[in-house]
Amino acid sequence: MKKRIRSKMVRVLFSAFAVLFANALIAGDDKGEKDQQCSNATLHGSYGFHATGTGFVAIGRFVFDGNGGLTGKLFVRRPGTNIGPVEITGTYSVTPDCFVHDDWGGGNTHVSAIVDEGKGYFIMHDGPSTAAEDSLNNGEGRRQ
Repeated sequence: MKKRIRSKMVRVLFSAFAVLFANALIAGDDKGEKDQQCSNATLHGSYGFHATGTGFVAIGRFVFDGNGGLTGKLFVRRPGTNIGPVEITGTYSVTPDCFVHDDWGGGNTHVSAIVDEGKGYFIMHDGPSTAAEDSLNNGEGRRQ
């Protein structure tokens, strides 16, 4: 009987330790994410870029200056038509939680999420459009 009680106590203590350890690991992961702070300087340098959407594909290169200015060159393919190179000059702003809002000029705006501590980003067009004209485009940039 004592062995059975002792065995149950060991299992209970082991289970409690496992739960506390798992919670500590999870809290540590959350802490790291909460402590990460981004700024315009997080997104800097040259990034290779590709995007796809309804009826088009694009590739290019963007350079972020670390201070909110960007330049780029895009090549776009629509069915039956090649467009480019298209030269882009625009602005961007990075939030502390690592999201980017940019404007490539003329209301051509996007929202992005910075990944890998600034080594890349995922981008989505968020400018105004109607359902008929919306190309639902998205893409990715990677530091060169």
